[in-house]
Amino acid sequence: MCFLLSIQAYLTYSKSMFERYDDKLDDILNYVTKQTDLDDLYECVIKGEKSEKYNQLQELLNGMVDDFQLFYLYSVFVRDKLMVNICSATSAKERAKGEVDMPLLETSDAYPEEELHKFSEAIAKDEISYFEENSEWGYAYTACKPLVSSTGVHYGLLCADLSINELHKTVHDYVLYNVILSLCLGLLFALILIIWLRHNVTGPILALEKSARRFAEKSRGKKKDPKNLVFDAPDINTHNEVESLSIAIAQMSKDLKTYVEDILEAEETVKTAQEEAATMTMLAYKDALTHVGSRIAYDNAARTLEKDLKERLVSEFGILMIDLNDLKVINDSYGHANGNLYIAGACHIICTIFRHSPVFRIGGDEFIVILKNSDYEQRHELIEAANQKFYETENDVSREPWDRYSVAIGLGEYKSGDTVDSVSKRADEDMYQNKQKMKKART
Repeated sequence: MCFLLSIQAYLTYSKSMFERYDDKLDDILNYVTKQTDLDDLYECVIKGEKSEKYNQLQELLNGMVDDFQLFYLYSVFVRDKLMVNICSATSAKERAKGEVDMPLLETSDAYPEEELHKFSEAIAKDEISYFEENSEWGYAYTACKPLVSSTGVHYGLLCADLSINELHKTVHDYVLYNVILSLCLGLLFALILIIWLRHNVTGPILALEKSARRFAEKSRGKKKDPKNLVFDAPDINTHNEVESLSIAIAQMSKDLKTYVEDILEAEETVKTAQEEAATMTMLAYKDALTHVGSRIAYDNAARTLEKDLKERLVSEFGILMIDLNDLKVINDSYGHANGNLYIAGACHIICTIFRHSPVFRIGGDEFIVILKNSDYEQRHELIEAANQKFYETENDVSREPWDRYSVAIGLGEYKSGDTVDSVSKRADEDMYQNKQKMKKART
């Protein structure tokens, strides 16, 4: 029973973990493909030349590999038993070390032939493929989505990798805990059962066996006298003892079953409670659409910052109030689905530029950034970079309307005697003034 329970625990927990990883990778691959012009990328592969949209895809992949803590994020295809790069992300750490993005159509022999076969099969499919792969880059759990042009050509794969070592370690630690717990309980029950059997079962059964053997010898005698078919009850009062033994065994079996059921039920209750607690925490502190901090997370951060100010642990910080322009127009004209893409895309730019500061979505079209440390020191340069980036996207007529992001940004700087609320109010006022200037400029 301990062995079966251990196997069940391993299968259940392992399946749950892999399903969670599959959902995460699905979301990432689907989001990237929605943001990618597949026909333009196909032209880049055919011509071997990068386009402006290719460069935008490179920036998107570079940002997402850090945002989602991926092992790798890349697009490739297989040719002549070699892996050919289309577009591969580099992490912030890699870029800090001086590494550059992998060139378009660069080949690699880092994958053995059996691994290349997996990628080749995945390209031909019309759905996302999952498998574990091993190469010179490391051991990973990979999800691959085919890249298909508008003419139906399967020309490559978009792949997202997660390090599988940590996943295996989590599953193995959980199973080891359950195995040890099950073995300890099994040994405890075995010891109790042996003692109980010796005092309550073995003696009565031996006496019962002797009486049964004597009864059998008499019944096989030469004289077929029915009087000889008398069962000599042992001194322990056999009939009552056998009856008690039967009741005790039945009761023990019932108690053991109830105990195991209680253990499994308690384990399931704890697991469900943990999952519900994790889900509630995620929903409370993470915005479901953009995955940045929620309003609740901001309020908590503001309280912490206010406490640090009173304890003089913080001497300088700034607050950015960022408001999206034209969200209502996008929702009314193109639907809320594209409105959500508008919000998520703008948020990604904000997070990319202010990468060292916490970002919060406090309303449908409102974001707050708490500037600290290096981001605060470079606040004016970063704000200028953000305004320039949003100006470019807003005025890029080649984009879809919901990809032409536009925002108004306001800055509030901490001064001696300020509160977090007073700084945020100044940021809001500055944002409002900038928003009015933008409206006048448009007209």
